[in-house]
Amino acid sequence: MFHFLSSLFSENEKRPSGVDDELIIKATDRVIAGTDKRLQALASYHKQLRAPVEKAVVHVINLVDALPEPVELSQNTYGSDPRLHAFFASFKHMQEKVGAAKTVEAYLDKVAIADDPKIFGLLSIQKEEKTRLGTVMQDDHLQREVQQVVVNFINHNFLGPSVSLQEAVLNVKKRAFDFMIKIAMERIITERTHHAELERQQHLLKRKLKAMQAGNWGFEEMLRPEASGAKDYSSLEAEIESVEQQLENMGASHQVLDRTLQIIKDTLGKPEELLALHNIQIELDSMNIRADTSTAAKSQKLELIEARSCIGATRILLPGWFPVEALPAERESIASAMRYL
Repeated sequence: MFHFLSSLFSENEKRPSGVDDELIIKATDRVIAGTDKRLQALASYHKQLRAPVEKAVVHVINLVDALPEPVELSQNTYGSDPRLHAFFASFKHMQEKVGAAKTVEAYLDKVAIADDPKIFGLLSIQKEEKTRLGTVMQDDHLQREVQQVVVNFINHNFLGPSVSLQEAVLNVKKRAFDFMIKIAMERIITERTHHAELERQQHLLKRKLKAMQAGNWGFEEMLRPEASGAKDYSSLEAEIESVEQQLENMGASHQVLDRTLQIIKDTLGKPEELLALHNIQIELDSMNIRADTSTAAKSQKLELIEARSCIGATRILLPGWFPVEALPAERESIASAMRYL
């Protein structure tokens, strides 16, 4: 698909006066590669994209740098960290979910693992709440059909697996920036698709009007059945005028690149609307039932970080690391073979 630069973010991301110029140039080139390379034909594209790209880069750096220190994903921490206990049904479940993540499998298949191997990355989990009718004991009486809210943590993933924390952080930053490029590309495609549909409508409407003006009532043969139907001249002319005005507003074909550049500027210029992190607090009992709907004597308050995107997706994020030996036996044996080779 796209051959993106592998060294977009680096240790020297910031200089005293702001973001390093080389980083902005690389980020801009990455944006062009991920959207429309024909934008390079515009003489001032680097200059026009400088401010929105820098704003997006700074936003990504600040987001990822604000994440907490990684948690060890081990049997000991599973027993002591209430977040891991809520995310996974057991240590074995955690071991299987992290080890079976496609990102981890792909990473272990392509890299050489050190003698004391550790894998760093970002745990990403979807949180969902479901209401159910449960049975609880209250005041020594069994009560049935009590409404409870169960919090499930599903679709576990481990993003940006790396052999060092530094490399993992850089990988997560690249992923976040690429997400913003993807949103810009989706908006470009949406507008171009709309433009093509308007041109198609314009063509059909003109044919329809021409047929009516000529008194040729056989125009249904030229149109799809759902597009046919009697309309008077004035309404058809008004519809054509409306379509033509929209086409004019979107610009002629030679203006497409300028419009594409503007969409990218508008998208990356508001990075906080694309991706944001929020600190949330949730209190659960040992069965992951929300405390305000549970009668359990004990509950735990969880301090979590929730990522929210412009497409409506939300994920719970937790930086983590684990020794390769903690992987399921099959994956660990593969890693051992890689070390031997």
